[in-house]
Amino acid sequence: MATVSLASGMVLKPTATREATTDSYVSSLTTNSIHVRDVDERLIKRYGDQGITGLLELLGNKKETNQTTFEHFEEAFYHNSLTVQFASAAAAAAKTDEILTVQSGSLAGGTAEKHPVRNGDILMLQDGTLVYVAGINANEGGVSLSASQISIHPLTTFKTAFATGTDYECSIVGNMFAEGSVQPTGISPDLHEYNNTVMILKESFEVTGSEATNVVYFKVENENMGSGYLWYLKGEQDTYKRFMDYSEIMMVVGEAVTNDTSVTDSYGNAAALNTTFKGTEGLLPFIENNGQSMDLGASSITMADFDAIVKSLDKYRGAKENALYAGINLSLDVDDLLASQTAVSAGGANYGTFNNSKDVAIQLGFNSFTRGGYTFHKKTYDLFNHPKLLAASAAFNFPGYGMIIPMDTRRDAKSGESIPSLRIRYKAVPGYSREMEHWLTGSAVLKNKTNTTDKLLSHYRTERGFEGFAANRYMLIKKS
Repeated sequence: MATVSLASGMVLKPTATREATTDSYVSSLTTNSIHVRDVDERLIKRYGDQGITGLLELLGNKKETNQTTFEHFEEAFYHNSLTVQFASAAAAAAKTDEILTVQSGSLAGGTAEKHPVRNGDILMLQDGTLVYVAGINANEGGVSLSASQISIHPLTTFKTAFATGTDYECSIVGNMFAEGSVQPTGISPDLHEYNNTVMILKESFEVTGSEATNVVYFKVENENMGSGYLWYLKGEQDTYKRFMDYSEIMMVVGEAVTNDTSVTDSYGNAAALNTTFKGTEGLLPFIENNGQSMDLGASSITMADFDAIVKSLDKYRGAKENALYAGINLSLDVDDLLASQTAVSAGGANYGTFNNSKDVAIQLGFNSFTRGGYTFHKKTYDLFNHPKLLAASAAFNFPGYGMIIPMDTRRDAKSGESIPSLRIRYKAVPGYSREMEHWLTGSAVLKNKTNTTDKLLSHYRTERGFEGFAANRYMLIKKS
C-alpha cells in the first residue's frame, strides 16, 4: 500500500475503514475547519425592525410642487382679544374715564397704530366690566393719546380695581353708536402666510462584481431586488431603509437654513449655505415655532395637565381626534396615568381616522382614550427613542417628548379639495417626479450595462419638503 510523505515527516496511511477523529485534530490540520458549518439560514434581527418611518405616511398625504418654495394662506380669528395695561389705577365702583395701553402682542406686526380697536367698540374687561371706546390715536377730551393707547368710558362702574403695570385680558364684544351717527371704519381680514422649501436627500450603495457573486449562508430578503444568499442584497436593503428613515427624520426635525455663511462641501463646492443648500422646516420646529407647547419639567404628566391640554385645544379650535406620538418616557407616564384613572374613557374614543375600527388602531400600535370629548390615539414613536438617532443625545431628552397632531381632514369650500393636517410636498412636473427616484448603474450584475466599471451602483434621491396646516391645533409636550 502506498504511503504519502509530508514535508514535516508525518506519514498518513489511508484506511479502508472509517475512523473517528476529534474536532481538535481536524482543526489542527487547517486554520479554517474542514467541517461543514451548521449555520441557521435566517439572519437574526438583533434590533428588530430598525425602521422608524410611518408617521408622515399615516397622518398625511403627498402633493407635487413645481417650485422650490411652496406656500399657503390661513385665515385668522375674525374676532379679536387684546392685552392691555391701565395708565393709572382704576378704583372699583368708579365711573371715571381711563386710558389703556395696548401691549405689543396685540399689535399687528408690532406696529403701534395697528391695534384691533375702533371708536365705538365695546370691550369686556377681565372682570366682566363693559367699557365704551371713546377715543383712539387722537386727542380725546383734552387727553393726549399715543398710537398704542385708547381711552375708555365704563358703561356702569368698574367691578374690581385695576392696577398699573399689570397685563389684563379683554375682548371686543360689539359696538354702540348714537342716533344719526356715521358708519364705523371697516376691518380688513387678517391672514397668516405659511411658506416652506423642499430639500434634496440622496443615498447610494455600491458593490463590486466579485462581491456580488459571493454566496453567504443565510438568506437575505430584499424588497427591491428579490431575495437570495448574496450579501450585497443586504447592503442594498440597508441603504434603502436608511434612505427612507433619513427622509422621514428630516421631515420631522429639519430646519430652514438661515445661516448664509459660505461653506465648502465635501466635494469642494463653495457656496452660501442658504442658497445652494435648501432645508425644510420639519414637523417638530413647525410646532415649536408656531404651535402650542407644554413643559412638564421633570414631573410626570398628570390629569390636570391633560385637562389643560384639552382646554387649550378647545380654545384654539383643535381637532376632536388627535394623534399623540410620544417618546418612551412620556408614553409610560401616560400609561401609568390612564391605569390610575376612571375619569378617562377608552370606550368613547373616536376611531374615524382608522375607518372607525378600534382593531385597526390597535394593529397599528395605537392606544386610544378620550377626555372632555377629545380623543387621543397614543403611539410610542420609535424615532424619539432610537439610540443611534435622536435618543443618542441625552441633552434633548427626546424620549420625554410628545407631539399632539390633529388627525381630522377638512375640505376646501371652494375647490372641494381634501386638506389634511400635514403633508409632504415633492418636486414634479408632467412626466418627471422627484418624489422617490431609484436607479442602477454599472457593468456588474445588470443585464443592460451602463458603463465599463466592474461595479453595481444603486442610487436613491428625493426632493421634498414638509407642509403643516393650522399650527395652533398642534401641541408639543416636553418632559426633562
